[in-house]
Amino acid sequence: MRKIVLYFLFFIIPLCLISQELDYGEQYQQLQPGGPARPEAAQEEELVEAQINRLQLAISNENYPVTPGDIYRITFTTAGELVSNQLIVESDYSINLGVFGTMDVKNMRFPVLKKQVEELILQGYPGSLPSLTMISTGNFVIPVIGEIPQTRYITAWGLTRLDEAVATVLGRYSSLRNIRVISMDGVAREYDLWMARYRGDLSQNPLIRPGDRIDIGRVKKEIYINGEVYRPGRYQLKQEENFESVRLFTGGFTPLADLRRITIERYSGEQVELILLDYNEYKESFEFHDRDVITVPSKRDEDLQVTVLGAVFSPGRYAYTPPEHYMYYVNLAGGIDFERNSREEVTILDRYGNEKNTNLPVMPGDTITVLNNDFVYNFNRYFPVVTTGFAFIITIIEIVNLANQ
Repeated sequence: MRKIVLYFLFFIIPLCLISQELDYGEQYQQLQPGGPARPEAAQEEELVEAQINRLQLAISNENYPVTPGDIYRITFTTAGELVSNQLIVESDYSINLGVFGTMDVKNMRFPVLKKQVEELILQGYPGSLPSLTMISTGNFVIPVIGEIPQTRYITAWGLTRLDEAVATVLGRYSSLRNIRVISMDGVAREYDLWMARYRGDLSQNPLIRPGDRIDIGRVKKEIYINGEVYRPGRYQLKQEENFESVRLFTGGFTPLADLRRITIERYSGEQVELILLDYNEYKESFEFHDRDVITVPSKRDEDLQVTVLGAVFSPGRYAYTPPEHYMYYVNLAGGIDFERNSREEVTILDRYGNEKNTNLPVMPGDTITVLNNDFVYNFNRYFPVVTTGFAFIITIIEIVNLANQ
């Protein structure tokens, strides 16, 4: 028993004392200036740094709009003493200047306000060397609604632009081409952020003001373009925009672009329609549909591919494989759809658009078209349109007859 007590005294108690010293040492280190920073302190430092950056931007920008929540300092001398007062911009855009009255600062830029306040004090105290300086910028909250995952409330300040306000709230089907900003007075203005982002048009990226509400529309027409263009990708289109607009959006075609063989994959229901067109012929008249996929092929690919269109299950481009017959490429495209083609009628055009005999060998750049010639298919496709037209004409005739009676 005595040995156990001695063991406890010599080993356990010293370990407890060492542990306490380490714990006190950590606490002491945290209290020192160079000790580990607390999360709250780090956040405060970030907020202070952000406020300093905003203040510097506001001071250096001659177009900074006076914003509710801004804090200014006015200093001047009178009777040999320095007078210093803080001025706060109220929510109604008013500033209380004390003995100098109240000033309405709505729609005023800070440099203009600075000049007016300093001139006002000079009139009351000549030679007082007045100076108005900004010491803090105001914040405000605006709602963002419309085609976004959920309504958001964004914190903004005097130099927040529309692009920055919506950058973190946009969804997959949010439109950049149709964004409305409704002001406090109820005036709605529509903006095109795509033109601001990619064409540098600042008139489409306005400063957000207190009381504004942002309403984001839904994408109505979006295409995907790839191949020989400088900026391939997804593009949202307005109703009136054509192929020439798309060319400008993508930065233009590369020198290798084959503009005579541009293809459009168009999805209608479960079927895919492949359209082959010449850019120079359709650049102003072709109308895109939502979800069209445009491929601008390379002139180098012309020597390696054969295009198959029409009544096949998988129209597209396929690798040139000599000396295969045209049916080889038709089969690669899923074979003939006999609901649309009943007599296996096929036309073949060479790379220059000239029709060639189907018995001749298929060459690189050829386009094989399996015709939609089935009577039942064409009857079901066009008969409803024809009958509707006839019914309309008969109705008009009946109305005219009744009117003449």
